Amino acid sequence: MIEHFDETGAPCTRHPPVVADTLLQLAMVGSRASAFHHDCASKLQGLVMALDELSELTENGDPQLLRALESALDSTRELNALLNANRALTKLSARTPIAVGELARRAAQRVAVTLQGALTDAMVDVAVPAITHGLALAIDVAAGGGRGRTVAIGGALVAREVELVLQTSATQPANASEALAIASFVVARDGGKLWCSASGDRVCVRLPAAR
Repeated sequence: MIEHFDETGAPCTRHPPVVADTLLQLAMVGSRASAFHHDCASKLQGLVMALDELSELTENGDPQLLRALESALDSTRELNALLNANRALTKLSARTPIAVGELARRAAQRVAVTLQGALTDAMVDVAVPAITHGLALAIDVAAGGGRGRTVAIGGALVAREVELVLQTSATQPANASEALAIASFVVARDGGKLWCSASGDRVCVRLPAAR
């Protein structure tokens, strides 16, 4: 079983360990991610071209049909943007300086969560696509379930690292353990650290500060 930890270095008691079979399933799906994204991007390109042709053929046609075609085009563009964002995660990316506040905002937007609190403008040096994804997972867990989710967040420069503190919801999503295990791995890969408070009311992330 795979565990993530609290600030004392002990296994987190709020979230149970992840069963290895679950991580194996995630890894097996991810092993074909590159080919999957390539195949989907190719099919989407063909679909967009077909919709464009239909739009031209029905340019003076039924307004309802034109609205339906435009809606379909918008949906395919959004799906293509999502695929491109995920496709970036399958590639090794260079570490790039970025303001941690901007990083947190991108991550929160990815999981439709509103951040509340002042964010430091301190710069971190990370692989932006991967860390954005890992931080999004942590924010998603902290926000819990429901609609209109918000998370209180604070940030500070600690030695040569930038620390973010997320206040967690009383109710946690069913996949919290898996999400935090993946987020911990992603953050550690870039020289950072993720942990839960021993009291279970915070998720903390430290990332290397840019020099």
